[in-house]
Parts: sequence; C-alpha cells; structure tokens
Amino acid sequence: MDMIYTIGPSVIAAITVLIIAAYTWNTVRSASIVTVVWGVLAIAIGQYSFFAGVSEWQASDWIGFLLFGALTFTPAGLLLVAAGRLPSLTHLLAQTPTSVLVMTQVYRFGGVFLIMAYARGQLPLAVGLVTGVVDLVVATTAIVLSVYLRGNETRAPRLVIAWAMLAIADFVWAVSLITVSFLGFVQLTPAPVMMGNAPLLVISLFAVPFGIFVSVYVVARMWTIIGRTDSLRGR
Repeated sequence: MDMIYTIGPSVIAAITVLIIAAYTWNTVRSASIVTVVWGVLAIAIGQYSFFAGVSEWQASDWIGFLLFGALTFTPAGLLLVAAGRLPSLTHLLAQTPTSVLVMTQVYRFGGVFLIMAYARGQLPLAVGLVTGVVDLVVATTAIVLSVYLRGNETRAPRLVIAWAMLAIADFVWAVSLITVSFLGFVQLTPAPVMMGNAPLLVISLFAVPFGIFVSVYVVARMWTIIGRTDSLRGR
C-alpha cells in the first residue's frame, strides 16, 4: 500500500497525459506536445515538497505557498485565455465532443489518494476525506454522464452544468481550506500541508488546473447551448 500511495498520483497523471496527447496528436500536434511537457514537469516537480512541515505550517512556508498557488492556478488561467485566443486550440475544443471533455475527469478517481492520506493522519477530514469522496463522485458520474451524452452531445445541458459546478466546487472547497488554514483563520489538524508535498503535489500541479479548465469550458459551452435553445423557442 505504501508504494501505491507513493507512486499512484504520478501514475494517474502520466496515464491521463498520454491519453490526451494521443487524442490530440493528429489534430493539433502542438497541443499534444504542450500536454506532454506540462505533464512531465508536473510529475517531476511533484516529487519534491513545497512545505517544510508534515502536520503543521511553518514560518518559512510563505515562499512555498506562493509558488504552490502560482503553479496551481496559472496553468488553468493560461488555458482559458488560450482557448479563446488561439485559433488552433479553439478549433480543437470546438471539435471535441462534450462527452469526451467530461470523460477526462475520470482521473479524479485519484481522490482515493486523498482518502489514503487522511487515513494515514496526513490530511484533515475536511480536505482528505471530504474532497477525496467528492472526487470519486465526480469521476463516477463523469463516466455515467459521458455515456449518456454519446447519443446526443447537446442533451441535458443543465445537468452537465450541475456536474461541472460540483467539480469546480470541490476544487474551491479544498483550495479555500488550504488558504484559510495557512493564513491562520481556521485551525485544521493536521494542517493540509501534504497537498503541497510529494506524493500529492502532482494532483495540485496537474489535476486541479486541468480540471478547473475543463469544468469552466464545459459550463460555458452548455450555457451557449441553453441560450441557442431558448432563442429558437422564442421564435
């Protein structure tokens, strides 16, 4: 079990990266290459630790905290900007079925490693158990929803939005708790230090930003579909 916990997050990240790279290779090769580079960097950096402690924040953790935040959210922001400004990426996303985008979040079965960290006393209940369980729910429903959408990619847009909002809320919950805990507004025992340390760090460096990007993009797409449908009904 120790080996599974140690290498599991990186293995899931590697598999996800390879699948995405293979899917995009023949359409937008640059996206495939960027995905591989990002994945390799995330896995490599994810073998290190940003924070000095294991169960408590240290006074020296400020630099690590700022770096952790930058590397977690900057990729998501860059992807969202690029999705609207780079023609090649815009075309790739437009040609990608919603069911495929939803299915990418199956990697959130990696939430089991958060639960394992909680069981080991390395994460507090609110982050390890709660976020881990929600991750498993998101991953399981991603499979069901993806299969359901295969027959009609534009069906049930509000259901898809609800799913994506749950996925986003899970990230917001975890990141908010980490932030308020670090700033001292909330006392969590143990402190969620391990989210910025190996082996869980790779989750924050790849799974979180990519998940935010996919979820926000899916919400935007579904709102567009709802707007078009309402417009047609109003004619």
